[in-house]
Amino acid sequence: MKQERSLIDGCQIYPHGTDPPHPRNKRNRPRPFRRLACLVLSAALFGGVAAGAFYGVGRLLPQAEGTDSGTAAASSGTVVTSLASTSYSSTRYGMDVSDIAAAALPSVVAITNISVQEVRSYFNRFGPNGGQAQLQETTSCGSGVIIANDGTYLYIVTNAHVVENATTLSVSFVDNAVYEAQLCGADEEADLAVLKVALSDLSNDTLSQIAVIAVGDSDALEVGEQVVAIGNALGYGQSVTTGIVSALNRSLTNENGTTSTYIQTDAAINPGNSGGALLNLDGELIGINTAKLSDTDVEGMGYAIPISDVADLIAQLMTQTTDLSGTSSNTAQQSGWMYRPAV
Repeated sequence: MKQERSLIDGCQIYPHGTDPPHPRNKRNRPRPFRRLACLVLSAALFGGVAAGAFYGVGRLLPQAEGTDSGTAAASSGTVVTSLASTSYSSTRYGMDVSDIAAAALPSVVAITNISVQEVRSYFNRFGPNGGQAQLQETTSCGSGVIIANDGTYLYIVTNAHVVENATTLSVSFVDNAVYEAQLCGADEEADLAVLKVALSDLSNDTLSQIAVIAVGDSDALEVGEQVVAIGNALGYGQSVTTGIVSALNRSLTNENGTTSTYIQTDAAINPGNSGGALLNLDGELIGINTAKLSDTDVEGMGYAIPISDVADLIAQLMTQTTDLSGTSSNTAQQSGWMYRPAV
């Protein structure tokens, strides 16, 4: 009678008195060794094909200059990093606008100019000689930038038209503390002026929050470079706008007939921004915002004085002293498409 065997849960059970097959039986040789051998051979074959493909691609592509020196350096244990060269100019990196604002706001101030001007009453202009002129106190606002600290005074650069005809000048710092300022000197043709505030007048709290601006090189500016403008727009307090350098060395003739060259930008320059800071992406001062073209057909044409062009003049104005006593008139007014100071 034939011997029977059964399979229970994957295990073979042989009838009593029957020995299992000898382990050398080829039909019952363990199969994992065969699978392992196949995997090893497949990996070796794949690796050979991949190596051959990379070698072929490497031979087809042009070899970069300096390969020999790079190979020699690699063989000596030195790590060599090669940078692909392009025909483009080097990319300029810097802070983002929020970083620039945080760094520069402690250096920008709001300036209040109280002056006395001659005005003519509308109701009296039809009287004898056109009516009697009267003196009236007026207030205007502008901006300024802390440019230096000599240990005794803080020096603040602004526009000459911001301090024009002033009888009293005051400065509001980043902590909103207001202090009286003295006029050092002003140059109407360049439209620049320098104020100073005694350090001894400032509170410790104010001193801990203000800073001298970092000055950059306006000669290194490029058209299309991003810039940031900070100033006391409309007298509401410091505000930040951004744009690009629209043009360099832009000639413009002001109301006094003086022609100068400016940085043109599409960053918003509004009344009150005069004397404020124009900054590059490194947060450095590269211009003093001074004017805009004003007309219903004009948009985004603001102008700043290049800081590198007036560095020597600013240093000279810092050494001067101006007495604010006395009054003068300033009743000129124009409209239409014109160079209009942003004050």
